[in-house]
Amino acid sequence: MEDKDILHHLLMVEAEAASLANDATMEADRRIASSEKQSRLRYEEQFARTVAQCEAQYNNDIVAVKASYQEELDAFCRDLDCMKEDRDSFNRLMESFLF
Repeated sequence: MEDKDILHHLLMVEAEAASLANDATMEADRRIASSEKQSRLRYEEQFARTVAQCEAQYNNDIVAVKASYQEELDAFCRDLDCMKEDRDSFNRLMESFLF
């Protein structure tokens, strides 16, 4: 009977060990899932901040480029307005090209 008791005890220990291993696996899975969720949330927050910064920089750059373009266009228009028309020279040039 002693051998039977020993085997029964060993089977009980093995069942308890299997239960503990299963519990540990479930706890590890729960912790991994929780960690992945927190990492995902941190990533999404950082991504949203980075996108907002990039959009703000883009909008600032667009405003600066438009202002620079407008300044150059205004300067060009002023230069054109200041130029004196020389129709005689133009007509002579055209005659030299065409005839």
